[in-house]
Formats: sequence, structure tokens, C-alpha cells
Amino acid sequence: MGSTFQGIEIGKRGLSVHQQAIQTTGHNISNADNKHYARQRVVMNSMDPIYDPAFNRAEVPGQIGQGVKISEIERVRDNFIDDRIIDSSSLKEYWGKKNDYLYQVETVFNEPTGTTLRSMMDQFWSSWEDLSNYPEETAHRAVVQEKAEALGSRMEDVYRKLSLLRDQSNREIESKVNHLNTVAENIKSLNEKITKSQALGDNPNDLLDRRDELLQELAGMADITIGRSDEDELMVFIGQQILVQGQKVHKIDLVGNPNNDGLLDLKWSQTGDTVLLRQGSIQALYEIRDKILVEKINAVDALAINAMDVINEIHKDGFGLNGKTNLNFFESRALATNTFGEIDTDGDGLNDKTAVFRVTGRTSIDADRPIGISGTMRFLKASPGGETEVLVPYSKDDTLNAVIKRINRSETGVVAYMSHDNQLALKATTNSLDKKENFMIRHLEDSGELLVGLTGILTATGVAGSFDYRKIGEINKFQANAQDITLTPMYHPSSFFKMSEDVRNNPANIAAARGKDVNGSGDYNSPNGQKDGSNALLIAAALREKPVMFDYSKTTDDFYNSLISRLGTEAREAKQEYTTQNELMVELENMRQSVMGVNLDEEMANMVQFQQSYNASARMISTLNEMLDTIINRLGV
Repeated sequence: MGSTFQGIEIGKRGLSVHQQAIQTTGHNISNADNKHYARQRVVMNSMDPIYDPAFNRAEVPGQIGQGVKISEIERVRDNFIDDRIIDSSSLKEYWGKKNDYLYQVETVFNEPTGTTLRSMMDQFWSSWEDLSNYPEETAHRAVVQEKAEALGSRMEDVYRKLSLLRDQSNREIESKVNHLNTVAENIKSLNEKITKSQALGDNPNDLLDRRDELLQELAGMADITIGRSDEDELMVFIGQQILVQGQKVHKIDLVGNPNNDGLLDLKWSQTGDTVLLRQGSIQALYEIRDKILVEKINAVDALAINAMDVINEIHKDGFGLNGKTNLNFFESRALATNTFGEIDTDGDGLNDKTAVFRVTGRTSIDADRPIGISGTMRFLKASPGGETEVLVPYSKDDTLNAVIKRINRSETGVVAYMSHDNQLALKATTNSLDKKENFMIRHLEDSGELLVGLTGILTATGVAGSFDYRKIGEINKFQANAQDITLTPMYHPSSFFKMSEDVRNNPANIAAARGKDVNGSGDYNSPNGQKDGSNALLIAAALREKPVMFDYSKTTDDFYNSLISRLGTEAREAKQEYTTQNELMVELENMRQSVMGVNLDEEMANMVQFQQSYNASARMISTLNEMLDTIINRLGV
């Protein structure tokens, strides 16, 4: 039969269980404002009965119950929603970081209002147009100097700010990766504590909440995959590599890349392999630093070098008020330290490449007349696998203008246009794969006579007469005079956009005059008086209207409009995607809070329920105490 004191034990268990339930409710209420806290619920089960089914059990009716017990304190959470939030965190932080930086890039260009490159270019263009009307007046020449200086300052300012943004993104990558390693170490420490706690049969709910919070923070920095298949150890992957495996962490190192201005790359400490990312704020910073900002800096460099070269090309052919000619308007700084354009690219002290930006043919030609010859030009275009051969054919019925369009549409890394003297000019574009090879003509080869006899660029046809930048002494392959060859500029020409000393110190040296062709040779080689402003008009036309090819855009306006419209498109896309991902995250967070969030009304109701149950258990013990008192102290007295 049951014990006389059995009822007291049942009451005691009721007190203990409901006291624990009230404490858990209090824990929930105190964490009501912690969005990473999952509410906890006490799971109550009945104790095992006294008698199990057996033939030797006492002959009493039924199984005698022993009250209640707490089987576990469970965490109310939905892992499916958690996994969706982790995936969405990577995308949200990726687009959020892009949105932040693209907004700053838009602020640098400050379009369409304010002191912008476009407004400075327009004012510079207008100053040359005004000078063409009053070439003899020093005041208008001073205006040209002033506008050139203002344009140069703005160009250098844009480059400097874009470079600072690139340095800032690199520092942020360093900070994020260091924090990522710290978070990984914290997850490892929590894994150790959780494993020990679970081995003792406990539910480490608060530790699990903290680990889930860290996993979400980690997902914001990198696209992670979580492996939960092994109950004993949680695994976190980045790509196919393990970042955290139970109580082991594979650290990520930051290594400077000498081929990328010493900026930092991510490498796995154990293997030295590159860390492969697709989403997250770190990947966004990589794309901003090594793609978006590099593209914008390259574009500003292209705008600077092409504007300087086109103006210098025309200016050198003109005459100043004092009759001086063959002077650069803008200061030219070549990458090579010699007149042959030879440079050392591998650092062994020996020149190994010839760096040429532009070459102009010696022959003036009507670009609208059939060329009357056939052949194929061969170019080498930079590609991810090395170089790709691009062939541009021409036939006797083609006009030179048609061939020029064909070259430019082929996007070989070399563009063509007709100079102010109706001579064919070829020049290099930016290299999207290696900025150190920006503005270098890689290869020029012609099986026929278009680049040789017709336009006067190369000295000979075929492979023997081809220009190849990977060799030295290649400048001798050109027929052009030295003043018609522009060497590849120093890295980032937009960082040094200044007038030459000849022009800056003496406005009379500004070559507003075209001169005159004395002997009918097509060479304007003699001054034509102080009223001649036709060269200034040529410069104004080159800046605004003439197709002189800024990279693959025909004019300055085309190039700059393309730059700004592309930036606007990128910024708008980033903002829209960030807004979308942010709204999705809000929705997912609301779904998660509906499951795991603390409802104060519910908790208060539970508290009242548990309090009443506690009181009832206490009342039961009090009643049993009175019964026992009657049995022990009052019966038989």
C-alpha cells in the first residue's frame, strides 16, 4: 500500500515544479526586449507510477501516481526561419554596404548640381571658344589658364576622394575580417560550453541563443552554411571550407597583394588558399574596392589623359602670340623614363616592354573615300586567360571611316579616330583586367598597306613590321615623328592634371593660332597673325563635338554621360535591392518573434496560473499536515 506521507511528497513536487515554472516565466519577462532571446517553456510530465505492471505487484487498484516533474525547459524556436534569416542577412549586408559606398561615390561626382567635372569641362570648353573669337587679347588667355587650373584641381580632387574611399574600404575589410575571426572564436567557446552542458543532460538555452546571435552576425559578414547534422558539433562553412568545426577554428589571414597596390586579400591560415565569398559585407567591400572604385578611377584617368592628349596634340601644331609652336598645353608625365617608352615591369632592373599610348600617322587622307586596298589588321586584346587575337579585315571598297568604326566596335583595347590634320590616330584604352597596363597599345599588325603605305603608322607589313609592347625598341616600328607619339602616362594621370610651365608662366604661349600652309603641303607651319584663333576653335571642337574617342566613347560628353549614368544605375540598383532585402528581413524577424518572442500578456497569465497551482500544492500539503496531525496526535488519546 502507499506511504502515509506520499501525499506530502506529491505536494512538495508540485511546489518545486511550479516554483521553477514561475522562475522561468520571470526569466522570459526580464528578456522581453532582447530580440535574440527565445522564450523558454517548462515541459511538465507526470512522475512514473509506483507500481509497474508485474505479477508480484501489490494488490491495489490501478497504478498510484507520484505527482509532477519537469522533463525539460525547452527553447521555443523555428530553425527553418532562423536559416532563412541567416541567408537573408548575407544579402542585406551585401547590398547595404554597396548602397553606402555608392552613395559616397555619387557625392564625389556631385552630379548634376554643384562644382562638377562636367561644369568645369564646359567652362574650359567655353573659354577656348571665347579665345577663338578674341585670340589677340591677353584677358581671354588668362581665362583659359584659370579654367584649366580649376578643371585640373577638380580632376585631382575627384581622384583623391575616390582613392581615399578605396583605402577606407580596405581598412574596413581588415576590421571586418578581424571581427569575423573573433566571432568564430566565440562560437567555438560556446560550442565547448554547450557540449559539456548537454553531456550532463541540461538544455543550455541561453548559450544556444547567444550562439545563434553570433551566427547571424557572422552571416552578415560572409555567406556561411551551417551544418547541424552532427549533434555533437556544429559546423560553419564559408564556401567549401570549414570555418568552425565544433571546438576547432580555421583562422582567416589578411595578406597584402603586391599586384593590387598592397591591398589585403583573404587567405585560409592553414592552407594559404583564397577565401571564396559570394555575399555578405566583406564581399561587397571587395567588389567596391577592386571593381567599382577601380572602374571609376580608371574612368577619371581616361577622361584626364584623353583630354590632355587631345589638347596637347592640337596645341603643339598651333602658334602662340609670340610665334612659339610645338608646346604642350598640359604637362606630360610618361611612365617610361626614356624617349623610347621602354619600362621595367618585372623589377629586375632591365626594361622589358614598350609603353605607347597614342600614335598618329604621317599621311593626311580623305576618310570618306574608298581606300582601294585590302588586308587584315591584327590586334591582341587582354582577356582573363591572357590575350585574345582580334582580326579586323578591310577591303578596297571600304572608306577609312568605315574601317575606324569597325576597329572601335571590335573593342580590341585600341581605338581609332581622325586627327585635326586628317591623319589616322590609334590610341590605347583602359585595361579592365590589369590597371597597370592602362593606356598601353598591346599589338599593331597589318597584312596589307592600310597602316603602312596609306596612313603612315607602321614601317612594314606582316609580323616583321608589327608593333608588340612586350618587346623593347618597338617605337622604331612607327613612321610617325616623335611629336606624333604619346607615351603611356604615369599611373593615374588624373592625380596630376596641370598646365605645362610654358603655358602657366606665359599666356602668350597659348597656341590659339592655327597658322598657314605656305607651300600647299597640308602642313600649317607658319604663323598667321595675332587675329588667328582657328586652333583654339579646333581645341574647343575636340573637347565637345569631334569624335576623338575617349576609350570607346566618341566624344567627351558621351564618355562622361556614360560614366555618370552607369554610376546612377549601380547606385539605384543597390538602393532598391537593399530596400527589398531590408523589408524581407523585417518580415522574417516578425515571423521569428511571433514564434520565439516574449508576449508579456501570455507570461502574466502563466504567472497567475503557476501561482495558483503553487498555492494549491501548498494547500494540499497543509491539508495533509492536518490529517497526519489527527492520526498521530488525536487518535487513541
